[in-house]
Amino acid sequence: MPHIEVIPCKICGDKSSGVHYGVITCEGCKGFFRRSERRGPSLACSRGQRCDIDRATRTRCQHCRLQKCLRLGMSRAAVKFGRMSKQQRDRLQAEVLQQLERRENREHLEQLERRENREQLEQLERRENREHLEHLEQLDQPEPQGKWGKGEQVSCCHTVSPVSPQSVLLSHCVTRVPSELLTQSVLLSHCVTRVPSELLTQSVLLSHRATCHPRAEELQGHRWATFTREEICAYQSQVREMWQRCARRVTEAIERVVEFAKRLRGFLELSQHDQIVLLKAGAMEVVLVRMCRAFDAATRTVLFEGKLAGPELFRSLGCPELVASIFDLAQGLSALRCSESELGLLSALLLVNAGQPPPCPLCVPACPLSIPSCPLLPSPGQLRALCSQHLEQVQAFRRLHPGVVSASFPPLYRELFAADPADVPAGTR
Repeated sequence: MPHIEVIPCKICGDKSSGVHYGVITCEGCKGFFRRSERRGPSLACSRGQRCDIDRATRTRCQHCRLQKCLRLGMSRAAVKFGRMSKQQRDRLQAEVLQQLERRENREHLEQLERRENREQLEQLERRENREHLEHLEQLDQPEPQGKWGKGEQVSCCHTVSPVSPQSVLLSHCVTRVPSELLTQSVLLSHCVTRVPSELLTQSVLLSHRATCHPRAEELQGHRWATFTREEICAYQSQVREMWQRCARRVTEAIERVVEFAKRLRGFLELSQHDQIVLLKAGAMEVVLVRMCRAFDAATRTVLFEGKLAGPELFRSLGCPELVASIFDLAQGLSALRCSESELGLLSALLLVNAGQPPPCPLCVPACPLSIPSCPLLPSPGQLRALCSQHLEQVQAFRRLHPGVVSASFPPLYRELFAADPADVPAGTR
């Protein structure tokens, strides 16, 4: 069957490589099914068998992935591709044609969008050049004495006063940030391609939605269960296991933040060193802010492994003050009822202004973000204090249980939070 590879993998949506075990799948799902069949049904799901399986999440739950394979008809005894009936071949051919049509439509729309964006950018640049020339012509005219005040001068070009790193989110209390203010200060100076603010906002929003889990529609349309008293007691009695669970969940969230950063316009233009510096300084802050999406302010609970959990579930971690502070932050942010657009822009703002601004094309603001305009957001100091507390607690656990950290914590989590300070060069701490 020609062009069968245009049909995405029925299991995860990745690029397919043909029909395997009776279903159109990618090489990854084909190999996974083959290994699972050899091992036998020994897999289990920790999220109530409700996991969504796609390209980004397919490795997180083997049980739900295998169930989806079986549900869609994968089997060693399945009818092989060459022996399909005429009806099956016709149906497959129709699907191939449908995918080809969708691809053509998508490419056509992308081409139109690129052309429209290019025209908008050209119009914006022509307008800015015209305004700049008019401004220079005005400067050539003699000004009446005293118009600007005695001793004052006017700059001959558009300049912006330098803004300290602390002024980007500066606020000692917590409120909603208008989207336009975030858009103006979030990314790109004149050394990066200039983009209309509405296009930049849309780009950040799409990146935010694509890298958030659970999705917004899942959070709104699902009634999540709570942990029973027996389950809470079981979690409270497992110190090492609870640290391992939290380390895995935080690592998954950081991986999504990394993917979000890579989608931001201009981020991949940075050197690898600068990318790492920004992610190490800002990824955990973004994870803390994103937590408010899955926080229920009415019950003071957060979504954890498929159920709503209160602070008491995390008692075995041995850091009640840190847990309480994180819940307080999530409750304060969720009370603002921020939209997905605002959370996405805030996440981008935190990333590109993490720590000290590096020497890179991502410069804070095209115009300064004033303090009175954005009360109510957590201050940089508050987020950094929580990140520092988290780091201290991880290091304390590492000193008590070095074997658990080295053997059971995800490599990314160990690199970011649980590395031995003696192994870290003094200049990079």
